[in-house]
Amino acid sequence: MKIGIIGPTSFDSLEKINKNAKQIIINLAKEIINHEIVLTPDKDSIPEFFAEKYLSNKGKKVYSVIPLEDKEFGFSWVNQKIGKEINCETWRNQPEKLNEESEVLLCLGYAPGVLIEIAYSKWFNKKLVYIIKELVSSELPKDAVRGINIKYISYKEIKKWL
Repeated sequence: MKIGIIGPTSFDSLEKINKNAKQIIINLAKEIINHEIVLTPDKDSIPEFFAEKYLSNKGKKVYSVIPLEDKEFGFSWVNQKIGKEINCETWRNQPEKLNEESEVLLCLGYAPGVLIEIAYSKWFNKKLVYIIKELVSSELPKDAVRGINIKYISYKEIKKWL
């Protein structure tokens, strides 16, 4: 299974939600090593950290969705050394391509970009979005996620759901 890993750039915001966020992410990375992962590895981001821990535990395969042709913003802040590159051309295409390449999404905290990636799951390769309860402040408003298949789960339950 290809699992899309989505999460915020900053650990600062995540650790305000849960001071054990890093350990929770390390535990999750160990639990899914038999699956492939898809992510956009911005440097010093949660997805990059997850990928590093996943690989250090002999994870199966990493795919990095990177806008290799983006002339509007560039992509110098993306770690191109993690995983096999999948060119999404521009940042505007990134959420769509990440969703196309993933079978499920695993949400490791909220941020504006994460919300876009979750929203795209409604239209591109419709899928289940697992949101780790310990890494978010609350559930998303029901009226905002109508038509999106979301399950809020504990990180301790990940093997049960995948």
